[in-house]
Amino acid sequence: MKFRLSLLTVSGAAVLSISTATAQNFEDALRYSALTTGTTARSMAIGGAAGSLGADYSASAVNPAGLGVYRQSELTITPYLNFNGTASKYIDNNNTTDNNTAFKLGNIGLVSTNNLKGRSGWKSVTFALGFNKLADFNTHSTYQGVNSQSSFSEVMAQEAQMYGTSEADGPMGFLGYEGYLLTDDLGSVPYRNVIAQGGSLKQTKYNESRGAVNEYNLSLAGNYDDKFMIGATLGITSYRFRRKTEFVEADNSGNTNNDFDYFSLIENLQTNGVGINGKFGFIYAPVQSFRVGLSVHTPTFGSYTDYVDYDLVSEVEGKGRYNIIPQNLYQSDYSITTPMRAIVSATGFFSNKGFITADVEYVPYNTMRIRYEGNGVSELERVQNDYIKSNFRSAVNARVGAEVRATKDLSLRAGAGYYANAYKEGSNDLGGDRLDLSLGLGYKLGANTSLDLTYLRSDQTYKDSPYRFTDPDPSNPVTFYDASIRNTRNMVALTLGVRF
Repeated sequence: MKFRLSLLTVSGAAVLSISTATAQNFEDALRYSALTTGTTARSMAIGGAAGSLGADYSASAVNPAGLGVYRQSELTITPYLNFNGTASKYIDNNNTTDNNTAFKLGNIGLVSTNNLKGRSGWKSVTFALGFNKLADFNTHSTYQGVNSQSSFSEVMAQEAQMYGTSEADGPMGFLGYEGYLLTDDLGSVPYRNVIAQGGSLKQTKYNESRGAVNEYNLSLAGNYDDKFMIGATLGITSYRFRRKTEFVEADNSGNTNNDFDYFSLIENLQTNGVGINGKFGFIYAPVQSFRVGLSVHTPTFGSYTDYVDYDLVSEVEGKGRYNIIPQNLYQSDYSITTPMRAIVSATGFFSNKGFITADVEYVPYNTMRIRYEGNGVSELERVQNDYIKSNFRSAVNARVGAEVRATKDLSLRAGAGYYANAYKEGSNDLGGDRLDLSLGLGYKLGANTSLDLTYLRSDQTYKDSPYRFTDPDPSNPVTFYDASIRNTRNMVALTLGVRF
């Protein structure tokens, strides 16, 4: 079996395959399963509620039947500017903030509509090709606190005791031992010499993530007498995730003669993957002013490869400063099956003055599954997949939006999207609900050209667990601390659409 844990790619380094515990877990599965729907500025402005509205390229990612509403062919492109801010609390509510900005491309779509003139009742058939960005991982966060209960080095000690201290046995035991953070009997120096002596450790974690889930779509839709639209999408999903974390632990006791000053562990993770799925849907318009829609998304079957590397710097009083870098990359190959989705939607039109639209989405996160490549991993798979079944739930998301035509050429829009926490209440809840609020406008630059501008604010609070290890003494349990992180994303998106 191949192993991953995280980080820096060393040019020309070899790839190391080892037999030990895998680090892919339920968090990886959730990351690639929690997707959004608004991909054009117009669909973002109405809260992502694009299930029954139609005539917008984002329909290819929500309900492909919406492509059947098109009367003309269209080319769209959507760049956006993302402003991310995080506010973190860790141990005694220490507050830390971080910010970052990124410019991204959210959508490119080409729609080709062919009007039919036969007597069959079918008015048009539409083909569409392009891509939609379904998730953006661009975030920075920092948190800090003083811990008198445990040390990250206990993770190193436990792995060294279970698997060994050579590089091939796993990164944590190797780094801890070579960095003089472990005693000769493979115990934790910071715990024994600081925590157990009544002292404390100042802990800081920096996290920088980037990457995205991009889906490349090939869609087909048909329109029967403007009353019944049907469509299907074949989606090829590209996964790219990069994460750099640095965990710093420093002696906070004031004792300069306890064989420990500080260590800094940097982990660089690179993940690449590809998946495939299908989307099917229909829209029914019993009257001209009202539409209802239903779409079903199959699970995405994805295959992933992780490459991880580490860089440890430790300062040990009496022994000096050490910089330990594994000579090999840690690699692992695995697959994730994301949950299916079902979306029910409705849109009401007010003549040519505007509309109100809404989507309700069902996502059974407890059906996510992980499969590890290699031999002897069946028990690891069972543990992770049992955890998913026990701790995740089926979530119901809701999106609503409205558009008002202020003038012949100007439209005003507003929307909201609510994405429910995927974790069960009362479980090891690391997630949180997300609320998106948006405002936008659309302007016709001419008979066949439109410009849409949207501002979206997304707000979510979640937890991050810096480390966990098996409690060596259940009768005197270790207190583990989680960081609470509030992520606020402000996005400005612009879509240029040209119809022909």
